[in-house]
Amino acid sequence: MRHKKLHSVAHNYATSLAGGVSFVVPNRLLLSDIFAEAAANKEGVITADFLTGKVDGAIKNGEVEQALPLLKNAFPQFCEKHGVHVSEYKAFLARFVLHKTEVSYLITIEDDNGKRSTVEYIGRTGKRAEELDHLGRRRPKLSSNPPQ
Repeated sequence: MRHKKLHSVAHNYATSLAGGVSFVVPNRLLLSDIFAEAAANKEGVITADFLTGKVDGAIKNGEVEQALPLLKNAFPQFCEKHGVHVSEYKAFLARFVLHKTEVSYLITIEDDNGKRSTVEYIGRTGKRAEELDHLGRRRPKLSSNPPQ
């Protein structure tokens, strides 16, 4: 259950950036359109590491690059507020992807026990991606291309 809790906290945190308006940094309102910045590079992808504050694929000195160090610094307090400790994360990466018709993001976490998982979310609000199983039932989509 603890790994799922860590993933839930990570999802909520990354969704604040995906949505374009983030209130997670105390006394700051962060406005950024990460998917517009993703459109500015040929791959249409931005990868953010929330534990180090580093970002790949963002515009140099753009909104996202400036926001990531602030988000990194605010993450421990956000974790504490949600009943987890930042030291329980070994990795917390998010890959924001601009497709032709939609946006999505993949969140990868690794906990302090070495368990690693990636979940894909669709849209700015972060709806869990689904697929049909062999019996035609909706199931959470398993990611085959996690951020490294």
